[in-house]
Amino acid sequence: MQPHEYLLKGKIVCGTCGRAMIYSNTTTQSMYRCMSTHANPAAACHKLKVSTADVDDMVITTIKKQAEVILNSDDLSSFRKTTASNKRLDGLGIQPNNADVEKQIELLSQQRQRCYECFMNLEIDRDTFRSMKSDYTSQIDALTQRRAMFQQAAFKRDADKKTAALAKDAMRETTAPKDIVNALIDKVFIFPGNQIEIHWKFTSFAETGAL
Repeated sequence: MQPHEYLLKGKIVCGTCGRAMIYSNTTTQSMYRCMSTHANPAAACHKLKVSTADVDDMVITTIKKQAEVILNSDDLSSFRKTTASNKRLDGLGIQPNNADVEKQIELLSQQRQRCYECFMNLEIDRDTFRSMKSDYTSQIDALTQRRAMFQQAAFKRDADKKTAALAKDAMRETTAPKDIVNALIDKVFIFPGNQIEIHWKFTSFAETGAL
């Protein structure tokens, strides 16, 4: 058996019935077959089969085309956008490790609690308490939103780096196809008419894998 026969092992699914397709090898050709509806002639995927080599070629071609698009997309302009976003966050006073924001939130929460205790001990009146509480809460909410912005930007930056690294690996001739497939693809759904749909492990690698 040739290595390509196992390229998508465990990843092929019938797009009609949703069940795993079975690999079979004949004297002339290796195939993936949907056996779940083999006894049901009325099923849309009855006797659905596809050449293993054809699927392999379609999948590898799709990966390389998408990798080329990513690597040629204005020199990964998304990285520049992420960098610009980080600079805007820095202007808001958010540190790369987000530690300062966490400390500020904790301090303001303690001060708000202290404000409540002062009110309960009759050290401040109700109007003063409400005003101070509202001010502390507004500051906490603003910091919480800024923290979320930083976390989102950091997540996007990491995803972009991972996507670029995977795209570069996919374009290298020395990278084994099996390694590329395992890194990028979760499942490949097969439909009648030799139509396939790739479900990626990283949504940032491709918006759609339908062929």
